[in-house]
Amino acid sequence: MPAKSEQLIGSWRLQKWIITDETGAVKEPMGPKPWGLLIYAADGYMSAMLAMPEARGRFAGNDPLGGSPEEAHRAMASCHAYVGRWRIDGERVVHDVEMALWPNMVGTSQVRYYRLDGHRIVLKTPPMTRKGASGVAELTWTRVT
Repeated sequence: MPAKSEQLIGSWRLQKWIITDETGAVKEPMGPKPWGLLIYAADGYMSAMLAMPEARGRFAGNDPLGGSPEEAHRAMASCHAYVGRWRIDGERVVHDVEMALWPNMVGTSQVRYYRLDGHRIVLKTPPMTRKGASGVAELTWTRVT
């Protein structure tokens, strides 16, 4: 049974992110303990940020728009973030991306099949590629608020 929008509203912390390929092999694109926060606001906006904590080294300098090419690459390769509008469409929640760390996501609709279980939500993607792993991603989140 599809969830009502009110059941998704709030903040969710990422617990697990796996990608299962067509052979059944499982990979963790952001490592075994990824960071992540997903926010569904009542006004119809959402925000998602996911990161690989062990790769999030600090820049040598204090300029957030500076850094060496290596620092910039490491920062982008260890983080995934986007914001936009969200809506329920039957068994799916759709994220209409307005801004993203990866520019190619802007203007896309990111479809996620959802399953609510108490204070936990599991979002499943159509086939995708992230961090070199291709297959269906499953992200498990627990409610913060």
